[in-house]
Amino acid sequence: MTTAKKGKTGLPKKGGQPGNQNAVGNNGGAPEIYSSEWIANEAKVFREWLQRPDALFFTTFATDRGYCIQRLTEFADKSIEFSEVLKYAKDTQHNRLVNCGLKNETNSQITKFVLANHHGYSDRQQVSGDAKNPIGFLLTKADGESQELVSNDDD
Repeated sequence: MTTAKKGKTGLPKKGGQPGNQNAVGNNGGAPEIYSSEWIANEAKVFREWLQRPDALFFTTFATDRGYCIQRLTEFADKSIEFSEVLKYAKDTQHNRLVNCGLKNETNSQITKFVLANHHGYSDRQQVSGDAKNPIGFLLTKADGESQELVSNDDD
């Protein structure tokens, strides 16, 4: 009975032969599942899919095609064509949601949610500066020195 000896890399060596005998012919790394040609074709199919009137949320494309949503980013990293289509998809989604929201064709809460979480919208009031002396803040913002002119301090 031959026992496997532990090599320097931590992988067992069978019968004293170097390397992993199960990986003969493999030059390393996982095999590529999606080829460059396949991704380029998928970019064309994606652009065509975006022309559908019901294509509001672009991540649906991935699930319709049978792969996870994160693959869209992976494909965009590997292909300039796919990257451009993904950018176009995000812009298309943004425009459709705004236009459908303005026409009251979509659920306003879902539209608001998607725009806030995927397109940088916010319904919070952004306040900055000094609440006690707002004009002084604006003047300081303008020239960096004029705040003293409108100070509310009673000296």
